[in-house]
Amino acid sequence: MPVKAFAKQISSTRDHRLLADSLFEYLSHLLDPHGIGIFVEPASLSNRTPMYQCGELTSLNNYPATFWTWVSQFDTADGVLPMAINTCNWDHFDALGGESFILMLDNCPSCRTYLIIQNCAAERVNQTFRDGVDVLQLAAARWQCIRAEKNAAIEIKNRDTREAQYLDEINLREQFVENMKLVHQVALDLSNPDSLDALYKASVEAVRDRLGFDRAIFMLLDMKKRCFSGTYGTDENGKTNSEHHTQYDLHQLESEYIEALSDDHTNLVIIEQAPLYTAGQVVGQGWNGMLILREGDKPVGWIAMDNYINRAPITGYQKQMLESFGSLLSQIYIRKRQEQNIRMLHSSMVELSRCDNVSAVCKSAVSFAIQHLGIDRLAVFLTDKECSYMQGTWGTDIQGNIVDESYYHSDLVERDIVAAARSRPNEVAFEESVPIYHDYNIVGVGWTAMTLLTSNTGVPIAFIAADNLLTRSSLTSQLREVIRIFASSLAEVLQRTMAQEELKELNERLEEEVKKRTLELQLANEQLDVISKLDPLTRLGNRRMLAQVLENLNSTHFEPSRPNEKVVFGLILLDLDHFGLYNSVYGHTEGDSALRSVGKILNDHILHENDTFCRIGGEEFMLLMVDTCDSETQQRADSIRRCIEEAQIPHSESSTSDYLTASVGFASLSASLDCLDFDLLYDMADKALYQAKDRGRNRVVSAFENSQIEATFY
Repeated sequence: MPVKAFAKQISSTRDHRLLADSLFEYLSHLLDPHGIGIFVEPASLSNRTPMYQCGELTSLNNYPATFWTWVSQFDTADGVLPMAINTCNWDHFDALGGESFILMLDNCPSCRTYLIIQNCAAERVNQTFRDGVDVLQLAAARWQCIRAEKNAAIEIKNRDTREAQYLDEINLREQFVENMKLVHQVALDLSNPDSLDALYKASVEAVRDRLGFDRAIFMLLDMKKRCFSGTYGTDENGKTNSEHHTQYDLHQLESEYIEALSDDHTNLVIIEQAPLYTAGQVVGQGWNGMLILREGDKPVGWIAMDNYINRAPITGYQKQMLESFGSLLSQIYIRKRQEQNIRMLHSSMVELSRCDNVSAVCKSAVSFAIQHLGIDRLAVFLTDKECSYMQGTWGTDIQGNIVDESYYHSDLVERDIVAAARSRPNEVAFEESVPIYHDYNIVGVGWTAMTLLTSNTGVPIAFIAADNLLTRSSLTSQLREVIRIFASSLAEVLQRTMAQEELKELNERLEEEVKKRTLELQLANEQLDVISKLDPLTRLGNRRMLAQVLENLNSTHFEPSRPNEKVVFGLILLDLDHFGLYNSVYGHTEGDSALRSVGKILNDHILHENDTFCRIGGEEFMLLMVDTCDSETQQRADSIRRCIEEAQIPHSESSTSDYLTASVGFASLSASLDCLDFDLLYDMADKALYQAKDRGRNRVVSAFENSQIEATFY
């Protein structure tokens, strides 16, 4: 190839490979070497492969290290150098197979580049280089120019790349700011849900529809049971569906997720190239994430996400956005859960406080639990402070109906759940996948929960037992917390109601005792009243008795046998004959004995309820008869006189008889009950008595028509 044509060709070349090919073609034609190669100065064992070569070259491994030190002192301007002039004591002729030459194509310190011409005829080389050295200098300059252009292009590209990155960064930051505004707006919209269930659903839809992620599901964590359960999620088509029926063991999670739950500094975990699941089945591959919700450092649940639908990667700014959203959602969830618990506590307290006895409280508790707390069955059992027995109150049958279980009484059964409840009062003890009992019989399998209720001083009050016989729903940590709060309310109301019942029973006992004491006092007063109106010697009435009888007559205490008609009052007065002498002769002791005997006789003559016999003087007596007749009054008077005489009480000093006798006067008067003139009646009978004494004693005298009835002696 002519020199000018070669020079023109290399001047228009813009690529190292094309330039190398032109050089190889030109030199091969002129020099016919064994091999030609272009090398970058080897800096290590791995950098000893030629950039470009033609023919067979000796490996650079055969070059001594001192050779590169020697050759590096030359410059491009020094032209083509024969290796024979090396000063490193290297026999290149044998190593390279003949005379060889080297030219520094590029003296850039970071990439010194050499052209090696191996094993060629020295005469031709000298002639060629003497005539065409300027052409090789031009080739070297073009090589360096291409390197500079490439470096400039790389620099421009790097600059453009950095600028693009800066623009992307700015755009991402602006998008992040907008996303953070969106996060706060979403959190604001979620801050006042109607219920926790509404919050679960709204959170899933907000992550998917407003924050721009494909699928999400809200999971609740139960660390005590080492499991987690679903609320709402997203299907393969991006639609919201209920996941309340799902529950999984914690060990089913990836180890990265389990470790993150234990690390309170980690709230977001993203696993790239992870299998994606729906209903436990693999449906694809992509990134899978867990946004952990915490109460303090305690995990309470998470939102799981993936990119199943659009398969878009997740950016760092999206991760920051999620972490911010997770923090806000945790606060909303915790606050809403507390609000719901407080409302539930208030509602249960109001409902239970309406009851006025323990049985009503227990019935209301069972009704409230199955209607408002989502519990299938619940029962309340009373116990004593030693927990020696369980007494049924109200519960739920196997159909879920509220029934009276007061018939149930049993000694405390030492089952595991009972022991757990006793060991941790006012907390919820539970067992999973165990037999469910009703009236000692196994009726199913599921979870059972039990809580021992205690007073403020720690004294056992009652047990509550619950299970999931009807719906087989899972026992979540939230439900256990609801049961615990409800149990606390029930314990407080039961304690207060029991105290009220005890106080009521005490008041009733006191009232009964007061009534009893009052009755006893009344009876005692009546007895005292009776005693005060009785003559202690004869056990007949005294003047107080007479006054009371007359007062009762005026107050219509006595009712006539024939209403609205007048009745006949009879009055009998008697006086023991010569009784003063009796006391003088026999003494007062014998006199009292005689009076007692007479009193017994007179008591025997009280034949009707309305008859009243009174001692109105030392030896003077009176019988008032109500609703009688003249003949009956006369017969009674005769009988009294006769019986006293027949008693034959000795009276040796009497001028009338050897025995104690009596003079009797009687009178009758017709009048209404409230119009009796007792003074008139008494005066009439007294006059008749006076006549009996005046006519010899021991006789009966009537006041009627001044008739005189002589005594009859037997």
